[in-house]
Amino acid sequence: MWNRVFAVFRAGFEAQWGRGLWPVAPLVVHGSIAAVFALLVRDELPPYGYAVFMLSIAMALVALPLLGDFASLLRADASREWIEAQPIRAIELRLARTLLALLLIGALAASALLPIALFAPSGVGLGARIALFAAGTAQALTVAALLLGLQSVLGRRAEALLVLLQTLLVGGVMIGCLMGLQFIPQLIGVRAPSDLVSGFAWLPPAWFATAVLDGSALDSIWRAAPWIALATALIVLFSAPQPSVPRGRRASWMAFVLAPLRGLATRAWVRPGERGPFDLVFDALPLEREFVLRTYPLIAIPLAMLFAGSSSGSDIERNGLMAVLLFTPATYLPVLLVHVPASASAEARWILDGAPQSRATIANGAIKALTMRFLLPLYALLFALAWSRAGLQFALFLTPLGFLVSLALMRRLYDECVSDTPLSTDPDEIKADIDWTGKLLGIGLVLTVVAILAMKFVTSALVALAVCAVLLLIEWKADKRAMVNS
Repeated sequence: MWNRVFAVFRAGFEAQWGRGLWPVAPLVVHGSIAAVFALLVRDELPPYGYAVFMLSIAMALVALPLLGDFASLLRADASREWIEAQPIRAIELRLARTLLALLLIGALAASALLPIALFAPSGVGLGARIALFAAGTAQALTVAALLLGLQSVLGRRAEALLVLLQTLLVGGVMIGCLMGLQFIPQLIGVRAPSDLVSGFAWLPPAWFATAVLDGSALDSIWRAAPWIALATALIVLFSAPQPSVPRGRRASWMAFVLAPLRGLATRAWVRPGERGPFDLVFDALPLEREFVLRTYPLIAIPLAMLFAGSSSGSDIERNGLMAVLLFTPATYLPVLLVHVPASASAEARWILDGAPQSRATIANGAIKALTMRFLLPLYALLFALAWSRAGLQFALFLTPLGFLVSLALMRRLYDECVSDTPLSTDPDEIKADIDWTGKLLGIGLVLTVVAILAMKFVTSALVALAVCAVLLLIEWKADKRAMVNS
């Protein structure tokens, strides 16, 4: 029995992290974030307050990849039917998959939990540090079981909920990085669960943080809560049916809203040779589950920045923040563009491989589709936010400029970030050989300067129209150059 279990386990591990595919970069990032926060708060918080704060960070750091790049750990296996046809019993298959999930989720959680336990306050002994690490691992398994349970129960309907959860998590992590240390004074006196605000006392970090306390001094409910959560998580991970393999998704309401603008674009902007790639990217890319889960939640980043800056007192500060938000969405374009080739049905790449269009024509059609399907709705939302916070005139002057700057930057970044034709590569094989830190930081700095200059000098309708005209001319020349290259 166990030989068959370990054979399936090894096969699953090789498919996930074998052959040198260990996700070193995410693990290092998680460990770095946890280490920085641990070093900042270790001397300020008591052991229990430290554990609550750091386990909250660890929970977010684990949930984010389980909803994004590591969602395959909780997703239906495309080779399930082939595996089930092998001489292996259902219980053996469940054991192998459960062991694989325990190992990989534990490794993912350990990257943040090791510095959390290592840099715990000096009053935390070795035994309590080990218990804190074990409690954090149990918390990660609980989060994974919750996500698996949601997908199993809700099926295809869970996808919108998962996107919403990841968006909230991205925003929460961003707000935590910007404002998290402001909550430290509220945790200085937290030495036991009874010191927490009533609502927070029932969140998982509060349960598992009791690992650093003397169990004999706790009420029975607090001693039992972590064990109950862990036992429930193990049962769910073992017994919950895997979500069904997605067979396709219906078009979203956004496609219907954009239909008139799409029709206008196909008549006035999209050339006949670009129509095929344009329609494919516009219609099919938003239906790709992995693309949606990896890119849509990025909208939470500018919203989190807006929330973090909402306490600014002066109009100049609020307007400055809003100007930066209108120009810096292009900072996230590399992440969007890298996943343009992603498709769960990559075997159908022959549709574009055999098309009688050049790569330049395909790329130009894809750029126009991305502009209409993703960039335009984003800037419609930012326009509404700018109108509500800085006034209609401010929104009318700067939003079109930010949109056109983002479009120009998308054209510059497309060839560098997009490794293949659209919807032609399995999501797990997407390659991004980019200096992410340098690239995003450089783009962000340049766009911040541009935003400040725009806020300072674009103060009249005439200036706004003149700058728009220049940017439109740049776009027209870039589009014409793409036609020549094709």
